[in-house]
Amino acid sequence: MVDRYSITLNADELTLALGVEVPEEYQPQYNAAPTKSLPIITVQNPSIIDFQKWGLVAMWTNNKAMSPKFFNLPLASVLTKPSYRKKLKNQRCLIPMDGFFVWKRVMKRKLIPSYFFYPDKRVFCVAGIWEANEDQNAFIMITRPSNDLIAPFQDDMPAILDVAATKKWIAGEVDTELEELLQSASSQTLLFHTVSPRMSNIDLNNQVFIQPAPASDQDGNYTLFT
Repeated sequence: MVDRYSITLNADELTLALGVEVPEEYQPQYNAAPTKSLPIITVQNPSIIDFQKWGLVAMWTNNKAMSPKFFNLPLASVLTKPSYRKKLKNQRCLIPMDGFFVWKRVMKRKLIPSYFFYPDKRVFCVAGIWEANEDQNAFIMITRPSNDLIAPFQDDMPAILDVAATKKWIAGEVDTELEELLQSASSQTLLFHTVSPRMSNIDLNNQVFIQPAPASDQDGNYTLFT
């Protein structure tokens, strides 16, 4: 499950990095989470940032909890389910980010969050699809099986696109090379460090959430587990 990421550049930096127009309402996100309205780039208008809700559901529970199937779309489903392959024709999107969080279970009820990012802290894009809703359009993130670095933490990771795949994903037909695009990978290896468990609260958005912090449980108790 991938349920947190960051996009921390300011508007000018994001324009320079992606070559897109960034609306005034854009704000850096240090704790992007499902149910939030977040910046994406759609195939319909690849020159400007759009804002859509993360998660393909219309109704949210009071605690904003939801099944991963509404905000993560496994690669296997993209490749095998006709409903998703149809959306790939004209409802593709890019999800820009500069890092993402994963959780490592160390005890039955203890989870430790870690932040993954590239050594140069560059912005990268993850594949997604979007759909129209009555109140606000929404997107879902495509995930793929974890690489060797992330596998000890969890079974899946964002479908990160390399530079060439990013351009193809947003610009043209992808049917014939879909699997190849979604499995493309950067030659750089991701780095990671543990972070504060306070980022489990999706209502908080603070730059300290991407900074190194000693591994601790959800009650803030420090532990030797990493």
